[in-house]
Amino acid sequence: MVPEPLRPLRPNALPSAFCVVVAERRLLKNLAYQLLGSVDVAEHAVQATYTVWYTMPDDEQDGIDSPFTWLVGTLVQVCIGLLTSSPTQAAGQNTAQVL
Repeated sequence: MVPEPLRPLRPNALPSAFCVVVAERRLLKNLAYQLLGSVDVAEHAVQATYTVWYTMPDDEQDGIDSPFTWLVGTLVQVCIGLLTSSPTQAAGQNTAQVL
């Protein structure tokens, strides 16, 4: 996928933290798509990854030095699990079990 061109900031632009999260999610979805070959399954894998992250206890999250690196590693694990699982799971079912 071709990266989007950078645009100049507008005075009423969204907060930068939101933009960072959107860019992070886009990178994760692109990676999942490259590994899985399906937009829908890639979206499901990213969602499963974020579900693990946001349900993790705060003290466990605080112990992670690089959250983005953790997200990428977890996403790759989810994708590998989907690729080696049954066709039902590869279609987006039961992803939480592959972690």
